[in-house]
Amino acid sequence: MAKFVSVFISAAHRRLISLLVWALSFAMVLGLIGWYAHHRTGETMRFEARQAAEHFIRLRTNLLSTFDVMHADLTAEPCTPAFNDQLRRIAYLPDGLNEFLYAPGGHAKCSATVAAFDEAVDLGRPDIARQGERGLVFWIDKDLGFLGLQGEKGTIALSEPFAAVVPSQNVQLGSTHWLDMQTILLAADGRWWHRGGERGIYERIVRGEDALANGRIRQLSCDTGGLHCIASEADLASLVLAEKGAVSLALLAAALIASLAMIQTNALIARYWSFDARFRRHLDQKSIVCAYQPVMELESGEITGCEVLARWRDIDDRIVFPDRFIGLIERHHMTLRFTELVARQACAELSENLPLGKRLQVNFNIFPCDLDSGRLARVFSGFTSQPDRFDVVLEIIESDEIPPNAQREIEALRRLGIKTYIDDFGTGYSNMQNLAALSVDGVKLDRAFAMAPDNSMMAQMLRHAVEMIQATGRVMVVEGVETAERLALLRRMQARIDYVQGYFISRPLDIGGFVAFMTPQPVSLAERKKKAGLDIVAA
Repeated sequence: MAKFVSVFISAAHRRLISLLVWALSFAMVLGLIGWYAHHRTGETMRFEARQAAEHFIRLRTNLLSTFDVMHADLTAEPCTPAFNDQLRRIAYLPDGLNEFLYAPGGHAKCSATVAAFDEAVDLGRPDIARQGERGLVFWIDKDLGFLGLQGEKGTIALSEPFAAVVPSQNVQLGSTHWLDMQTILLAADGRWWHRGGERGIYERIVRGEDALANGRIRQLSCDTGGLHCIASEADLASLVLAEKGAVSLALLAAALIASLAMIQTNALIARYWSFDARFRRHLDQKSIVCAYQPVMELESGEITGCEVLARWRDIDDRIVFPDRFIGLIERHHMTLRFTELVARQACAELSENLPLGKRLQVNFNIFPCDLDSGRLARVFSGFTSQPDRFDVVLEIIESDEIPPNAQREIEALRRLGIKTYIDDFGTGYSNMQNLAALSVDGVKLDRAFAMAPDNSMMAQMLRHAVEMIQATGRVMVVEGVETAERLALLRRMQARIDYVQGYFISRPLDIGGFVAFMTPQPVSLAERKKKAGLDIVAA
């Protein structure tokens, strides 16, 4: 899970996600545009096919109407002068059909132009038998020499016992340069005859060639009788060239939509996976990590307490330090909730791991806005319920002005057995007025004094700050002790310093390292530090 969510947290991975979202969105939009274009192209092809088929529909309608007339009007004895006269009258009708036969059983005996054949002309085996609901029979591309039309061919349709000669048709197909069409006659048994247009299209359809793989779209449309069919083939490359303006606009639209999708996705990821959102969403007991920095009594060198320092475990398992989230806690009014989570975690770890009989002072940082004795009593009840093992000290962080009711709350906390210190004295809002006005139990001198380089202004002010705090009679803690020389300097001072802490004594340790560090052994401080060796992070 941690590896998965790190993809959304990492800036590099988020850039890759952005590119992937853009590419997928671009492809999806292009796909939709392509689908629509394919649909519209198919509609155009069907329209062109219907236009081409209208001629054959009219021809078929005329042929059936003519047969109806023949069956109704040819009442005279076949092949008599009266019968031939009736045939000529039907041939004169404006339907494009001019030659008719009397051909019972496929044997022509007379026609509109030949009064009577010397012998009945056997038309032979029909090419298409019993086609359609009328049961018409057809001879395709029949030589019409027996009618005196030498070198001519035509299609003969028979509606027993009458036949009509359908001349070769010159059909005007669509002129769109990206669309080719072929007209065919199609028999029920699958045999077919080319009637016009671009040869080979129907053959490619029958073979089942992958049209799209070759950049083409193919369709087959047949009339209601199923005899005349139009095979269409669109060349997509030619279509794209013909519509290059629309294609350019489509590409631009796809790029813009993909960019908008990428921007929205980035915003969504930023909102949901930003550090602020992750911290607020996953701040719970399991995510709190406590570090314990030992506090040493300066005079005896004994470790008598610790300052509990909080870290937060991000959802990708990385440990986050307070400087990253303290501002969020204050901004979102989560200070007391955070303090309570830290107190619970520390109480659980110390209660379980601290050796019985060992008394420990445990220091916590609190925000001035949370200086409420009733709420803080609840927060630290786990420690105050074990008065023989723990002393609780609350170090008031002077990140904001001290509230007006601070003195009353400090006194109420003292009655509950909870001490208060002013933290980081010498910086921020801290001043002598607060020190004089509030009955706090102690003062922690800001680390900037102890950590200042030798001969610097801050180093020179260290002695004066110590003397000033001593004059108030409060317990004094100096933090930021990082060298043996600075520890020796504090020991030599005439002013009384009660406690010290800093990297020279120990870095913040996890619970195992802290318990090991506190274990009494006849070794030096340096050896004890080396034995603990489990410091988890710098303060």
